[in-house]
Amino acid sequence: MNFLSNITIGQYVPKESFLHALDPRSKIIFNVMMITVIFLVTDLWQYALITAVTVVLMIVSKISFVYYMKGLKALWLLIALTAVFQVFSGGGNVVWSFWVFKITNVAIYNTVFITLRLVLIILIASTLTLTTSPIQLADGLESLMNTVRIPKEWSHDFSMMISIAFRFIPVLAVEADHVIKAQLSRGAKFDRGNFIQRMKNIVPLLIPLFVGAIRMAEELALAMEARCYRGVEGRTKYRQLVFKKKDYAFTILSFALISIAFIHF
Repeated sequence: MNFLSNITIGQYVPKESFLHALDPRSKIIFNVMMITVIFLVTDLWQYALITAVTVVLMIVSKISFVYYMKGLKALWLLIALTAVFQVFSGGGNVVWSFWVFKITNVAIYNTVFITLRLVLIILIASTLTLTTSPIQLADGLESLMNTVRIPKEWSHDFSMMISIAFRFIPVLAVEADHVIKAQLSRGAKFDRGNFIQRMKNIVPLLIPLFVGAIRMAEELALAMEARCYRGVEGRTKYRQLVFKKKDYAFTILSFALISIAFIHF
């Protein structure tokens, strides 16, 4: 049972690709635009366009499709629950019914598109986190927040929290993997029984994982204090973000996609 292998969100995969070389601000803008479009579009051809763009980004990133699918595998329960709740709601002609439950043609239509919407959001977000290091992501967020006149103290603290959160995802995954292996060595069985029994088996993992997370957070706080961290006050940037021609082109592409997505034939 390898818990770490199914966690790809928040992990950075270094590669020599066009996406990796882009300024993090252009990628953040593109992701915000794409996710906004995903929430607003309703037509089949619009979803086809967004899906094609997502696939192209995955290819350009030079990261294996299998790695992207692992991110979906880790969230399969969320996707499945979303589909189940949606398929039993909505009007239209009844296709199947049992007791108080009924499935209509409109519900099936909405379920397909809402599930596709959720999958596309996860994949789009993955193209950002997999091709952008946590430090670059934090610097890009802080720079964009300063651009829209958000106080530097707030933008720095927010970007620092985001950076730490992304760094802790793989760290907590490793910690969870260690706890699982320790429990397995003591005779625990996580892959046996029905769904409810498996959920009960996970409970003993939560307490040591929670305690480990608190311990790591305390150690991080002590390390930051020992290095005289005082927020944005008196800090300078070692890495300066500079927009290049390809960054401008990528940003213009994001606005162009929004325009194209809302054209109705």
